[in-house]
Amino acid sequence: MFKYEKMVIPMLLCALLFCACARPVPEGFRGMIWGSENSSFPDLVYDSTDPNHGGIKLYTKKDENLHIGNFIAEKILYGFWHDKLCSVEVVVAGNVNWEGLKLAAFEKFGSQSDSHLDSFFWTTDATIITLKREVHDKGVLLLHSREIAKQQEEYDRHKAKEGL
Repeated sequence: MFKYEKMVIPMLLCALLFCACARPVPEGFRGMIWGSENSSFPDLVYDSTDPNHGGIKLYTKKDENLHIGNFIAEKILYGFWHDKLCSVEVVVAGNVNWEGLKLAAFEKFGSQSDSHLDSFFWTTDATIITLKREVHDKGVLLLHSREIAKQQEEYDRHKAKEGL
């Protein structure tokens, strides 16, 4: 009998269980991959420009399905920096929609022990994820490209040096 046979089977079962339970890593949102050019999405409608990092153009999608899980988003904003998808912001209003957004985020990214709080944070290899409840009964789920966030930090450092 193989010397380590008793250890191999439990190890294989643990590995299979881990793979089955592992959550998918978000590399974008609803099929839109981080870094994709805004021209790739003809259904975008310009909303506004966030002045951070020299300007992030925010868009909504024409005829967007605002149902996610068991809640309805007020709006979903797609952020493009230098014409590349860098962020997605899901905005909800009302307690029922906040609880639905929080439940969906916990299901997708993992629950957190302090689930009664109003601010949560996750990271993956590709994405920085923030969920927070804001004033006036609003909630926001922000997904941001980790790679583009690094580029934005470098851009900000370069601009700060220029300013001196």
